[in-house]
Amino acid sequence: MPHPKGRSATPPQPAPGVALFAWVKQELLDSIARGEFSADEPFITQREIVERFGVSTTTAVRALGELVADGVVVRRRGRGTFVAERAPPPVATSGQRVVRYVSPGAAGVHESDLLSGLAAESASLGYQLAIEHTRSVAHEEEVLRRIAASGTQGVVLFPRDRSMAVGAVEDMQRRGVPVVVVDRYLPGLPTDAVLFDDFAVGYEVTAAMLDRGHRAPAMLWSESDVTSVRDRLSGHYRALRDRGLPELPERSALRGYDPLDPAARRQRLRSMLESPERLTALICGNAPTLALAVSDLLAMETGFPGSVELASMDQSLPYDVSPLAVVSARLPTREMGEQAACLVHERIEGGTSPLRHIVLGATVQVADRGQNTLGVIGSMS
Repeated sequence: MPHPKGRSATPPQPAPGVALFAWVKQELLDSIARGEFSADEPFITQREIVERFGVSTTTAVRALGELVADGVVVRRRGRGTFVAERAPPPVATSGQRVVRYVSPGAAGVHESDLLSGLAAESASLGYQLAIEHTRSVAHEEEVLRRIAASGTQGVVLFPRDRSMAVGAVEDMQRRGVPVVVVDRYLPGLPTDAVLFDDFAVGYEVTAAMLDRGHRAPAMLWSESDVTSVRDRLSGHYRALRDRGLPELPERSALRGYDPLDPAARRQRLRSMLESPERLTALICGNAPTLALAVSDLLAMETGFPGSVELASMDQSLPYDVSPLAVVSARLPTREMGEQAACLVHERIEGGTSPLRHIVLGATVQVADRGQNTLGVIGSMS
């Protein structure tokens, strides 16, 4: 299939603050998912990336290097770079039923625990679990439409940020393929789902930080357009309102923090640290964002007055309270996987009860006042 390699008349532009290499990488992933590149012809070159996106050679090299590291494209000696051949989807053996788990494949304890519960419960119910990771929003839709026509018995879907999978999921429902969504739901489409009580998580983590004397905590998010973070933000605002405190959009807006390059992340922190309302607390949407925030605070080129306490709405470390946070929420992620397997099995077996959301509570853990904790202490020297 032909594909555009030269610079377009109006080149696309990245969202403000997004690292150029990450933007180029995502654009190329979307192009691959749309079929603009095939495995039997050379992939776009570094020079063509520079011309197409108006970026530096360094940016082009890094974007291509990450695609190679992710296994999306391969380099063949003497021939160039090509889109990797896709492995055929797993097939059931001797009539064994298959449930497919579709997710972005983010590495981490959260995904690992969910998958562990899903795999164990699926096996106990007699299913083979096939795992498919999506590379982009467009690829997610492509994978789901392929699965819909494959004869799979059921699907457990962990939607991507800004997912556009509603049409593909509707197609599955029309074909009689049960779909259970996990971690977040699709607000524009009725489906079965297994969720955390994210409103309560946002409320209780924020309330615990307010109880420690903080009056204007800032929020940092890894994603911006999924129901889980929106519900947590609603809980955060409710906790502020219940205490008569103002909502400060500059400190809580749903803007992605993790995708930014280090300089942009530190600039965002710097603007909050230098605001008239002194920053004393950061609440992070999950544990990876917490780790990034700590690293960025410690790496700032210049100091800041006072200290900052940290909290996480998703504790993914094997401790009662994260050593990096004074408040953290422990989510029953393995149970989420187990419940999803049971729910998709119920639908496969012909269950006709109304579609439902199973909502799992979280445990919010708070460091004792006398307990040793880690904090980030600024220095103006």
